[in-house]
Amino acid sequence: MDIRQEIDNHLNWIENIVSLLGRENLSDEDLAEVTRHDRCALGQWLESTEAVEFKGFPELEALKESHDEFHRLAGDLIKAVEAGDEAQAMESEGKFVGMSREVIAHLQALQESGAGARDGEHAGKP
Repeated sequence: MDIRQEIDNHLNWIENIVSLLGRENLSDEDLAEVTRHDRCALGQWLESTEAVEFKGFPELEALKESHDEFHRLAGDLIKAVEAGDEAQAMESEGKFVGMSREVIAHLQALQESGAGARDGEHAGKP
């Protein structure tokens, strides 16, 4: 997994959410795309057998939880904007942005842990 690419994908996905905020009558399908953690590339990777490389790393479980919450919060934000509830939208936006940062931090920690583990596997070997 290319962590830098996953962070870029995550940031691009946020841009897609922003583009949905101005739309009226967001379909149930669009909302499902936003709220389901397994609909984006990172979520699909987290559910794949490729993630087994990081099995046992606490950062992986933390990332899964944060990523799921991030998608839930994205849905909350969209619903608040659609409802015209400015106060709720602002609160949801703050939580959404904070959780996005947490997802990125977990990705970076996973990268560091994975790189350290791989370096440790090769330590002392010719």
